Amino acid sequence: MNTEDKENHRTRVAASRREKTRARLLESALLVFAQKGPHAVIEDVIAHAGMARGSFYNYFRTNEELLAAVAGEINEELLRAIDPVVLRCDDPAERIACGTRLMLHAARRFPLYGSFMARLPFPAANNSLLGTHFLARDVAAGMAAGRFGDIGQRVGSDMLAGLVLSAAYSVAREPLEPDYPDASARAMLRALGLGEAEAARLAALPLPAFELPPDSLLRRTQLFNG
Repeated sequence: MNTEDKENHRTRVAASRREKTRARLLESALLVFAQKGPHAVIEDVIAHAGMARGSFYNYFRTNEELLAAVAGEINEELLRAIDPVVLRCDDPAERIACGTRLMLHAARRFPLYGSFMARLPFPAANNSLLGTHFLARDVAAGMAAGRFGDIGQRVGSDMLAGLVLSAAYSVAREPLEPDYPDASARAMLRALGLGEAEAARLAALPLPAFELPPDSLLRRTQLFNG
């Protein structure tokens, strides 16, 4: 191996080691934040990760920066998995029903995700929750198509975001009836102006499956309880 190859090898090894260390910090942070909330101290995270405090600051400067990184990682994972499924539907109302149900099922399927989101204060949760992104888009599309009542795009998006956040909190905090995600989606569609029969139909459609890759943060921490 010549000098250039050796240098490239060292660079690749260093990058891989750094990525693995960052991944371990995110795993530990998700576990700690899900258990103690966003005000958990850095010492809790680095103790769980088994690393020195100085090493932590090579990756994150503050607790808030770490919290944002965890929320962003989860949101990106779910967005990549769920949104392509949602976009198979042409009808904005069907997309809202499908996306809402999938997101609430994700909170059940990955307990740490539900516990983490339930412990975030509202502004942070509102910016991090997958549902708020597709809701705003699909509310706008539905109103432009005359699918929903004339309540205003911002009002409709904010109203549904509040319902999604409350529903995610409920799913994370207590056992609920199996059809709770369907009932939540039906209520959202009714609030947008759809009739009872149409809302019930859309909320009862067969739900497509979605999968996260094995190396995703939620899959890596799936065996732990929040």
